[in-house]
Amino acid sequence: MSVLRRLESGLEALFEGAFTRIFRPRVQPAEIAHRLERELETNQVVGLGQILAPNYYQVSLHPRDYEPFERFKTALERDFSAYIQDRARAHNLTLVTKPKVEIISDPNVKPGSVHVESYLQDLGPGEIDPQLEFTQPIEVTRARPKIPASAFLTVISGPQNGQRFHLSPSGRASIGRGLDNQIILEDPMVSRHHAEIYLRGSEWYIKDLNSTNGTYVNGHAIREKSLEHGDRITLGSVDIRFSLR
Repeated sequence: MSVLRRLESGLEALFEGAFTRIFRPRVQPAEIAHRLERELETNQVVGLGQILAPNYYQVSLHPRDYEPFERFKTALERDFSAYIQDRARAHNLTLVTKPKVEIISDPNVKPGSVHVESYLQDLGPGEIDPQLEFTQPIEVTRARPKIPASAFLTVISGPQNGQRFHLSPSGRASIGRGLDNQIILEDPMVSRHHAEIYLRGSEWYIKDLNSTNGTYVNGHAIREKSLEHGDRITLGSVDIRFSLR
């Protein structure tokens, strides 16, 4: 059984019968788990030969949403920590320590909402217990990604035919008609901020930014998709070839 499914099943068992009908929280563990994974993906730090993931996560809930979780929050925090470790492995990310998840009550959070903040924290001398010393090398050795030496986009149709854009492994590149993009396409069918291309773990991804005419990879409309060498990306009336070297 997956960590996420175990979280959901455990909550259902705790909130059976009349207690469920009266006090069932508006916020569900699955929603918190998805927010934690989003933080894991978006707050990466590029290190020397590896990509580091945050190892501290603070989940803030409105007091009304926090109250049903309070009596078993320690077990829930432990399961969320295991979930983060699982997703870090799936995304080829390095955790320098076992991740810590803290669920708190915050009246400034809107009811039904989940606010997550994450940080990359290093433990000082004397703060690492034997369990963490055992955990750390497992995460580092499993999660060392192979970053492509070079990746680039080549325009293969339209007025910019032949123009090449190099992609940096350390950042993201926005694509669009607006002059504030890293990759500017001079095409009226391209939205001002059309798409974004970025490195996740060892793979490059492209994500549509709610563009007017959509983003296509090899003729198929996508919202977000991993890229392979030779893929053809279409934005508006512009075709672009994705290449690895």
